[in-house]
Amino acid sequence: MEGTAVDATKQLVTVTGNNIALDSYDFSLNGGWQVRALAANAKIVNSNFVVDSNDLLPIVGTAEASNLRISHCTIDGRGHDPGPWGTLVAYSGSGLTVEYSWLKNSGGDMIQQIGGTGLIVIEHNLIENGGLSPGSHGDYTQLEGGPFTVAINYNTTVQNRGSTQGLMTEYVAEGEIGHNTMMGTVSYFLSVDLSSIETTFAVHDNYFDPRGYGFAYPSRRTGTPNDSSPKSIFTNNVNMRTGAIVQDVVRR
Repeated sequence: MEGTAVDATKQLVTVTGNNIALDSYDFSLNGGWQVRALAANAKIVNSNFVVDSNDLLPIVGTAEASNLRISHCTIDGRGHDPGPWGTLVAYSGSGLTVEYSWLKNSGGDMIQQIGGTGLIVIEHNLIENGGLSPGSHGDYTQLEGGPFTVAINYNTTVQNRGSTQGLMTEYVAEGEIGHNTMMGTVSYFLSVDLSSIETTFAVHDNYFDPRGYGFAYPSRRTGTPNDSSPKSIFTNNVNMRTGAIVQDVVRR
């Protein structure tokens, strides 16, 4: 395909041209392939990835990439922790969308933003079992760089084994985590980093089934309900075990 390069020896597909769509490919074959995006507006849709004997990180976007969209894909890490970042999606460009996909069984993290900036959209996904490699710290999202605007909405997260801290949102200027259903054994389901917020960050209408430490990661750098900060806004988050609403207390 014009705008792509295929290295059958390294099991690597490189997207070099703008506006390229990889649609309906099985990248799980022959020990697993990697797709590397170097250009603008690449789309990876309706495709299947498995980290197998080649131990390749499934999707990588370099600093030259922009507006990468991953949609309607299945990405199975099979417990591998592939170098150099040990994740399923590693992105260093500007603008990332992961939607309507099933990300599962990562040895480390699920989605890593490594540098870059712009809008990060993670919506309508099933995110299942991160941090399966011994000693790993398998966050569902790990963001470095920024500033970012994030929209993490309408996802279902499930953790039955491994170790994870859920949806981490460092280096975020503004955004929201809303309408997610979060289940399983995690330490915390999410964090909100007050030190980077420029306007506000809303955590709202999430349903969670806590079996770990709690809903939001508490520290002096992060926003939690009742932290008295106007930057972090918690409303209508429901503990599915007790029915309790987790939100900011309105002080009169």
